[in-house]
Amino acid sequence: MQMKTYRKHIGILMLVFAAVACVERHPQLFGDIAGVYFNNRTSGVFSDERNVTFVYEDEDEVQIPVTVQLVGRPAPEDREVSITAVSDNAEEGVDYRLPERSVLPAGASSFEYIVTLLRTDAIKVNTKTITLEVHPNGNFSLPVTEMVQASGNVTTLEYRIVFSDMFTEPPVTWDKNILGDFSQQKFELICRVLDIKRSDFNDYEKMTLSFQVYIFNEMRRYIKDELAKKEAGEEYDEDIIDKVTGEPITFPSE
Repeated sequence: MQMKTYRKHIGILMLVFAAVACVERHPQLFGDIAGVYFNNRTSGVFSDERNVTFVYEDEDEVQIPVTVQLVGRPAPEDREVSITAVSDNAEEGVDYRLPERSVLPAGASSFEYIVTLLRTDAIKVNTKTITLEVHPNGNFSLPVTEMVQASGNVTTLEYRIVFSDMFTEPPVTWDKNILGDFSQQKFELICRVLDIKRSDFNDYEKMTLSFQVYIFNEMRRYIKDELAKKEAGEEYDEDIIDKVTGEPITFPSE
């Protein structure tokens, strides 16, 4: 009888301890935490960097959303997040713009911090880099500092944006036999004069061989007309002159 009573008391005490442990552990792990970190993924893999190219963009601005993740419970009010940007070769207001404020909205568990990249002549010859950094403030700490991946640990406190306006290779549909040697200047001249979307040059359904023959004919005619204006001392399109060679942009002979 005494043994049964003893076991009963032990069982009750274990249940009490388990309940107390659960009550105490919950706020320590989550409820009392208010933190943030950069949470960005590419094809499902966590990443601390994004590479951006303007070469197929028709606009002179590109908006890059950077996800800022909450650790803890959402709050009923907006909360400011401290984010800064540093760069060795990019200037705010010239090469990029940042939001006026970085705020986690009321009730939200994440938000997009939008960085606007600007197309300039400089990124046609140089790659630029911006590094975003998140800092602790009166609203948030930084409880998550890195993500563990098979390739190695990746920081969650910095996010790099690398951008340029340079081709590393011609568009996939570019037919050298029709359009001649590729150059970025020739590509941009074609798109501007014929009002063609840059991205169309990566779409075989749009950039058919017959359409490239049309481009060939129209651009040869355009360059011939602009050269005639130049020779007559009239205003002409200076982009028909190759900036490297100083000679007119050429297409293959018919």
